[in-house]
Amino acid sequence: MYVDKELLFTATAMDLSTTSGSVVYGDCAINLSAVTDIGKGRPVYAVFVIDVAMASAGSTGTVVFAVVDEEDETIDTNSVEIVQTDPLLVTRLTEGKVIAIPIPANLITQQYLGVRATIGGETTTAGTCTAFLALEAQTN
Repeated sequence: MYVDKELLFTATAMDLSTTSGSVVYGDCAINLSAVTDIGKGRPVYAVFVIDVAMASAGSTGTVVFAVVDEEDETIDTNSVEIVQTDPLLVTRLTEGKVIAIPIPANLITQQYLGVRATIGGETTTAGTCTAFLALEAQTN
């Protein structure tokens, strides 16, 4: 799959090796100001690809991936959550794993879209991911 650089939520991979309770944000926001109908009636997805397998000290580490929107380019604690995954065990997030989250277009109310990952359960010791916006949820 080819991804346009304008559709990336992450210019550099999100480093997911951090303490439990930490939140990691993608370093890019997608500006929707020029888009009048995101997806042109088709569903759109936030796709997270695990670049480096996740690991934690034990077997209870989790991550929750989320899509957020924001009035400016700063994706942070003030961003509004649109949709998120259930907690995913890090032991299941091996290299190459793809997680696709459908984004309900009617819930996007602000100009910029971004992503975040919340670490839970226990500190993660390894893991990175790349995220982007896509019209198809290719998960192989």
